[in-house]
Amino acid sequence: MFLGDYHTHTVYSHGKGTVSDNVRAAVSAGLKQIAITDHGFRHLTYNVRRSDWPHIMDDVAAARAAYPQIDILLGLETNFNSTEGYIDIEPSDMRYLDILVCGYHKLVFPRRPHDIFRLYAPNFFLNSFGKSSAKQTARNTDAYIKALEKYDIDIISHINHGCRVDAPAVAQAAAAYGTYIELNCKNMHGGQASMTDAELEAVLKTDAMFIVDSDAHSPDKIGVFDKAEEIINRVGIPRGRIANWERLPDFRSRLSKV
Repeated sequence: MFLGDYHTHTVYSHGKGTVSDNVRAAVSAGLKQIAITDHGFRHLTYNVRRSDWPHIMDDVAAARAAYPQIDILLGLETNFNSTEGYIDIEPSDMRYLDILVCGYHKLVFPRRPHDIFRLYAPNFFLNSFGKSSAKQTARNTDAYIKALEKYDIDIISHINHGCRVDAPAVAQAAAAYGTYIELNCKNMHGGQASMTDAELEAVLKTDAMFIVDSDAHSPDKIGVFDKAEEIINRVGIPRGRIANWERLPDFRSRLSKV
């Protein structure tokens, strides 16, 4: 069984439930760990406001007191905002985080103006037609790998969702740094992951480890992993390659603080 869900959202960003609602749902699902990972600070519509951050920390502290039977991690789903591998977090933020998730999202305030034309605009245009140029894919891949070098990212979320990369290259870099590749249940519409079966098979040939997350935007989706099960069984992903299957993951950002 899966023991944790490490990608969930609340009313502080793009979710429908409170921190307590999410934790209560995780307890009901029999999970041992849950992470609260609202959208990063520089998303233009679904961001966590920095003024709300103390309230999130207070809510997590209250939930830890109310539900001692589950380990509650406080994190963020941060955003790529530069082709140079920068994400929308400051180094000083890391001391407050138990887990760092990172993914590509549209409508993120860029680090520099030229990133609009090198990252956001071309990916938006190309993915609107379900394709990507070799040049843009290489640029995106380089941004992911540079981010893995710069930050203690624990989980890369929904690879190839809105931003095409060389998935095996990103996965091998993630393996080198101790970052998990997410199997994201929200982005498995019709049983299809953001990566194709062929891409997942190529990732399997690397040393990367996977992690299954709900990406829940409402409490009723927390711990619901049936879509991931379909992919795992169809592609033949060994359970030993899944970090939250019958064990708790070792997160890179936590290990760096020891």
